[in-house]
Amino acid sequence: MWTSLKKILPAKIRGLGLAKEIEFFNLRKNWDKILGEALGQQFQGKSQPLKIKNGVLLVDCLNSIWANELQMKEDLILAKVKSQPAKPVGLEKIRFIS
Repeated sequence: MWTSLKKILPAKIRGLGLAKEIEFFNLRKNWDKILGEALGQQFQGKSQPLKIKNGVLLVDCLNSIWANELQMKEDLILAKVKSQPAKPVGLEKIRFIS
């Protein structure tokens, strides 16, 4: 009897504990697109997610000016991230650093 990978893969990924890693990979891959849609294209290429720990997304920015600008728009960015199909589960806050 054959079983499709579409049915097997999600359970195996969860079993190996890789679900959070895949969610973060998708967030990193789509970060500039998310910022562009939430704030405009001038915000693309100015920051990059580093990690998620205890529900906080740590984002590295080009400099303190961009970190401050993005921090002021945290609510808009967080709402856009949470609206993504492959959103990180349990994400509650974003911290921008330079």
